[in-house]
Amino acid sequence: MTYMVCYPLASVSAEPDLMSEQVDEVIYGDECEILEEVGAYAKIRTDYGYEGYVERRALIEPLHAPNRIVCVPQADLLPEPRNHFRPMMVLPRGARVDVGYSHEIPRYGVAVLPSKRAWYVHKQHVRPLPSGLGSEEELRAGLVREALEYLGTQYRWGGRTHAGIDCSGLVFMAYRLNGLTVWRDADFDKNDHLRKISLEEAKPGDMLFFPGHVAMYLGNGEFVHATAGVGKVVRDTFENAKELMGRLSCVATYF
Repeated sequence: MTYMVCYPLASVSAEPDLMSEQVDEVIYGDECEILEEVGAYAKIRTDYGYEGYVERRALIEPLHAPNRIVCVPQADLLPEPRNHFRPMMVLPRGARVDVGYSHEIPRYGVAVLPSKRAWYVHKQHVRPLPSGLGSEEELRAGLVREALEYLGTQYRWGGRTHAGIDCSGLVFMAYRLNGLTVWRDADFDKNDHLRKISLEEAKPGDMLFFPGHVAMYLGNGEFVHATAGVGKVVRDTFENAKELMGRLSCVATYF
């Protein structure tokens, strides 16, 4: 059976323990299957193939398939279609939700939750689910645009949102927000969709792999990455990052 994440953000750990290493995060609307239940935890496999333990109460059987994705860093779900109220829930970028619309409410859509509650979300804060379709040029531009949206976000091991993101989470989310799937970790060998190319062949949106690290190429000798050393997502150049570039293990493309 397929379950849906019903928390805005839930930690995925290596073991069913509060103090275990965080290996990933799942966000509202992510789909997964439960492999086993251990106390208050469930071992899950996400729709993108990643496994780990999450609090069981963060999962629910979906009532409706989501049709929109959050496209701003945070989207408020409000009790009324006006911005005078405190949010009932705040969803991160990339969250997937079922939203309906009425001509009588010009600015807001109605987000229907699995709990059967219906709250309001601003129309400009969600967009249709990405299809992964379009020309290579359009998709590459979309990958770069989405990755740069996270500039300045703090580094968080296993993170996937503007609250904190790691190197593979940054690349993964940029692809996911364009309807494409790459492996969650900085490991070329686990990426079935990628092929190796030379650095000279690299185009915007391609991936630069280093031992334990991954970045997205922007073109013209620039790249963007979430770095623990600086503590945030930064835009960098080959010239300024000579030491890192000296450890480049491979360049890969989805296309």
